Amino acid sequence: MRRRLAAALALVLAALLCAGCAATLEVEADIDRDGRGSVTLRLTMDTEAQEALGLAADADPAEAVARFAPLLGDGGWASGDAQIAATRDEDTGELVLETTRLVDSTDQLDEILSFERPIAQIAPDASTLSALPGLPPEAPLLNAVDLRLGDGSGDNPGFDLFARGGVGEIGGDTCAGDDVVGFARSLRDALEIRYALKLPGGPGSTNADETPRGENVWLARYGDCPPLQASSGGGSSSTLVNGVILAGLTGLLLVIFALRAIRRRRPSEPS
Repeated sequence: MRRRLAAALALVLAALLCAGCAATLEVEADIDRDGRGSVTLRLTMDTEAQEALGLAADADPAEAVARFAPLLGDGGWASGDAQIAATRDEDTGELVLETTRLVDSTDQLDEILSFERPIAQIAPDASTLSALPGLPPEAPLLNAVDLRLGDGSGDNPGFDLFARGGVGEIGGDTCAGDDVVGFARSLRDALEIRYALKLPGGPGSTNADETPRGENVWLARYGDCPPLQASSGGGSSSTLVNGVILAGLTGLLLVIFALRAIRRRRPSEPS
């Protein structure tokens, strides 16, 4: 069965078909023990990537916002126009686009990450997409997303996470890793994708590339279709541990005081 896997929209497909271009796409999710939190997308493009996409390096950042808004305004991401912040480094010309969406549940998180978005809309012409065999016209941020929170106590309820990065079909041209050739090789060299998920009680047992500050961070490039896996049994949170320690100390003090009271009340033995 055909499985479409995403490289977090591959937002810069057209821009990165030039030698020397560089961009980073970050997908960040921060979820608490109740399944609430936020999802943030952050796209950083150097001047070469902007120009290849048809965006002048000195153009108003609002032009870039208009180009990428269709990718961010659908599928429950935001009502009405997507709120995309655009900033440009005056010294380097680097452009950063960022948008954040609050979520109320893991189901809503799944909907946002799994909604297929129109990659083809950002390409300057049809030949750009045809230069990447196997690339679908639409793709979600991630596919096969399955995040389940446990019912452990304290700040670590436990969790199980599975998702998959990449774009296209497993075993196809777009999941060939280092074997990609032509324009796909240029895209692989230019685009880095960073998936960062902060989960309650994390990082847990994980295949993440990095775990800074308890987050699970996976790094990928075009052609990579990695599984994202992490799990935690829960029930061993600092809140629970501290409570047990406190209860133990309290119980010990009560026993000591009780023993002292008994000894004081014991009648003195006759001489």
